[in-house]
Amino acid sequence: MPDAIQGGHASDRRVAVVVLTFDDREQTLACLAALQPELTAADAVFVADNGSTDGTEAAVRARFPAVHYVRNGGNLGFAGGCNAGIQAAIAHGYRYVFLLNNDARLTPGALETLVAHAEAEPSLGAAQPVLAALDDPTRIDSLGIGLSRWPGVFDRERGGPAARAPSAPTAVFGACGAAVLLRTAALARAGAFDDRLFILLEDVELMFRLRLDGWHVALVPGAVVHHARRVSAGARGPHARRRRFWLQRNMVALALRYWPGHALVLAAPLLAYRALDALRLRRAVPDQPCTALWRAFLAQRRETRVRMRRLGMDAWFGRRPRTATLRQ
Repeated sequence: MPDAIQGGHASDRRVAVVVLTFDDREQTLACLAALQPELTAADAVFVADNGSTDGTEAAVRARFPAVHYVRNGGNLGFAGGCNAGIQAAIAHGYRYVFLLNNDARLTPGALETLVAHAEAEPSLGAAQPVLAALDDPTRIDSLGIGLSRWPGVFDRERGGPAARAPSAPTAVFGACGAAVLLRTAALARAGAFDDRLFILLEDVELMFRLRLDGWHVALVPGAVVHHARRVSAGARGPHARRRRFWLQRNMVALALRYWPGHALVLAAPLLAYRALDALRLRRAVPDQPCTALWRAFLAQRRETRVRMRRLGMDAWFGRRPRTATLRQ
């Protein structure tokens, strides 16, 4: 587990929006442009840059001079890159961090609605808006993260009609990292993303830790964000191999720490396949270890599973809605 974040104290400052970028200037500029009308005087924007070389920093500074720019100096992945922005935001004393993918676009009132719900629910650690597909807002991208009975995760109602979104805030297991409001007091206790996961499923792992610390997670349907989900679209060649590696490796790690023992037994052939596939693909990402990560997660299993049973968290496994797309 990552170290607890220092800070998270109460502050008059409200929301720090963290936008991660990496050689994606035009998407980042479009994201920031849609974001500006939703900010209040108490909010701020932190752009965390994973080492862009396409002029992103100069363009952002020219068009949005009030933005705080965090240079990560290299590609830290989604987990490490966002963590740098989160740390900077907490150091400035913000009460909430709103993670927003640069391929996501806020709709009017979305941020205000999320904050209002979080202010009314002190036990809420994370709140997700309705994520709708950017190219077809009548279709759902995600209504939150769900857990399969066998080791696997899915985005609730992905691909279904937007009319399926609930009319009132709803408890969900977890919030998708593409657009999520996080309470800094919760991050101060649970820690931010585990940067060993680099990218993919890091949001799921954080949700487990928030819940282990007693925080709740909600979908807030009054808030809507349009999301392109480009990381999983049209992947080919080396990018596809790297993405598959991270998915397979990270799913094995999460299963070893969090899933019930009977699920691991029943899914042993699938987990073995995932592990062997990750080891085969590791040549595409030679600096990302497999066995050391799996051993570290397995070492935390006993204590974690005791706490999960005590909190009744196993009830979240196997809640599959009418439409659900496994992350794969």
